[in-house]
Amino acid sequence: MKLRLIAIFGGMLLAGSLSAQTLTEVINEFNTGVEKLNNQEYDVSIEHFNQVLVMAEKVGDEANEIKDKAEKQIPSAYYRQAMLFIKRKQFDNAIPNLEKTIESCNLYNNNEEIRQKAGKYLLQSYMREGQHQYKNKAYDEAIGYFDKALAMNANLYKAHLAKGIIYLDQDDPDMMLEEFSVAKEGAVARNDEKTIKLINVKIDSYYNKFITEEMEGVDPEENDYTYVIEACENALAANPENPRALYHLALVNNKMIEYDKAIEYALKALQYETDPVWQSAINLQLGHAYQNSVEYEKACEALHKVVEEPFLSKAEKKMNNIPGCN
Repeated sequence: MKLRLIAIFGGMLLAGSLSAQTLTEVINEFNTGVEKLNNQEYDVSIEHFNQVLVMAEKVGDEANEIKDKAEKQIPSAYYRQAMLFIKRKQFDNAIPNLEKTIESCNLYNNNEEIRQKAGKYLLQSYMREGQHQYKNKAYDEAIGYFDKALAMNANLYKAHLAKGIIYLDQDDPDMMLEEFSVAKEGAVARNDEKTIKLINVKIDSYYNKFITEEMEGVDPEENDYTYVIEACENALAANPENPRALYHLALVNNKMIEYDKAIEYALKALQYETDPVWQSAINLQLGHAYQNSVEYEKACEALHKVVEEPFLSKAEKKMNNIPGCN
């Protein structure tokens, strides 16, 4: 590059004017920047290229060509520095260089290809650094990075997913549900079943612990399930497909001798439950409700589907009391 620049300005140097001498200094400054760039001393090269711009302004129009070249090198240097950090997985250091890449591309109206690449890597880096901060429990910093990613792409539903998980950890159900709702909407639009399932699991895990606590707190002398039902309803308001909430509603309705409701909830729970043990638990409640509703054939069918302990032995005892169900 030095040889090409000398060839470009050789005619001017022969003139020997004060302006040519200043122009020589501009060329030398530029070439030093290129040398530093090639040596991967990116910060230093940017300092030299910025100095070229200052010096070129003093020289005037005859330095415009070298000025343009320096303007093109500045975004390139920021970008190459960012790529070096990304290879090292130092996203916190890559981010400011990517931001400056885009800023300088816009300022000088050049390097459109680099600008687009920097934008892609910047979005990814925001997400990666957000995850890193989350793992370090630096929740505010993590949310800040996810918000920056969303500022670049409002449809980035996985950023909303990440924010929802942070609010889950912070025990902020309102914000959690708000973020998960947006994330699920985006996941549905992209047919992202994995993310939809993850969101449901996260929501269910949050609310199911309250159901368990309320069940454990029921006074066996009173059998008042009001708070259990309330906890289940809260869980289902957050996710209508929560199988454990539906199971517990089947269980308490059986205990309250509301067999029709128990059957309704058990059938819904079976639509969404995938764990074999819990499927057995639900079928046991379903069989119990059918048995007490004098629908013996359906009761027998449900109880035969109980295959896991500790529910299997209970189902076998019930089948012994149903004619023709052995």
